[in-house]
Amino acid sequence: MVHAIKAGLLIDGQGGDPIEDAVLLIEGNTITTAGPAASINIPAGAKITDAAGKTMMPGLIDVHVHVTSMSVDLEQRLNTPKAVSYYHAANNLKRTLNAGFTTVRDAGGADAGIRHALEIGLISGPRLVVSGSIGHTGGLMEMRFPSGAQIVDDAAWRICDGVDDVRKTVRMALREGVDFIKIFATGGIVAPQGSPFIAEWSPSELAVIVEEAKRHGAGVMVHAESADGIKNALRAGVTSIEHGNVLDQEAIDLFLDTGTFLVPTLHFPKVLSDKRDRLNLSEASKKKGRQLAEAEKGWFRRACEAGVKIALGTDAFIAELHGRNGVELSLMMEKGGLSAMEVIVAGTKNAAACCLLAEQLGTLEAGKLADLLLVTGNPLDDIAILQNPERITVYKDGALVQ
Repeated sequence: MVHAIKAGLLIDGQGGDPIEDAVLLIEGNTITTAGPAASINIPAGAKITDAAGKTMMPGLIDVHVHVTSMSVDLEQRLNTPKAVSYYHAANNLKRTLNAGFTTVRDAGGADAGIRHALEIGLISGPRLVVSGSIGHTGGLMEMRFPSGAQIVDDAAWRICDGVDDVRKTVRMALREGVDFIKIFATGGIVAPQGSPFIAEWSPSELAVIVEEAKRHGAGVMVHAESADGIKNALRAGVTSIEHGNVLDQEAIDLFLDTGTFLVPTLHFPKVLSDKRDRLNLSEASKKKGRQLAEAEKGWFRRACEAGVKIALGTDAFIAELHGRNGVELSLMMEKGGLSAMEVIVAGTKNAAACCLLAEQLGTLEAGKLADLLLVTGNPLDDIAILQNPERITVYKDGALVQ
């Protein structure tokens, strides 16, 4: 049966002018047409949903989440059984879907099993793109402390060094069924060792990571917080740079030359800044956070003004961020000077391309999967509307999400 949805306003995700008095037709889980009502014939016998007072738009996509994570508190994380983290993931995914995010890309923690559970209906949530993280000796992923103590977890085998070892490790991660390889081109804030201002990996190691991932049809997402690591990763041909806090003009030029996505993840650092004293971070982490905040001022706005492609990602890593992903839209407008339409494109069309799903998702047009939102109000007038799940009706695969 054809399902016809009538809406007062259609934002198709392409970035053009919205369409008033629009109709979208769905057959099965696929959009067959979308556009002005005057140009579309609704077939006899079609199911009709009248949303004349609402805005219809693509389902939102968050390209950087951690659905199994609830806290940056190391003690809490160490004392949480792995099985419990899967229950947290189920709850976080449900909250995220209800917030209007019909696809998410996990940046470490979720595995292909959680994706499979979603696909067969054991749990409810967005489409899930999963990544497999790899790191090198002394890097951000290797949890080694000043005392000499080291956390060895189930992914300890993913620490690798040198081109041959890196190639093998990428292949081992890919055989687990991941969609992306996640690497760290600089240190970070939360990890006990390393610095966000020091580049990780050699150019030859980065090149083989990208080579192996692309050969298997996978992408490469890169944690990178300062210019040297960012530029190394961009030269290697990665899919996206996550965070990208501190840039320079050469880095911006490389973004433009390569077409690589920048995923600014503004929401998580804002929470860290607002609640740093209550998150049980080490003094070293707090110091790194202050240094990074001082160095990053203005670079995201300059990247946006230059035309760097932006994709929405929140780095949802703690409990309160899951289901509040829409805050990132407002932050991108505030910090980057982007328009409401530009941030919607960042969270739909660009985000789908960043997840390597551009042919299936991200815009409301014929042939795409029917992931869409009906929103009470016009988010082009007030983007904060998309932070309120009570104003959002979600369809995924053409079906209403209850």
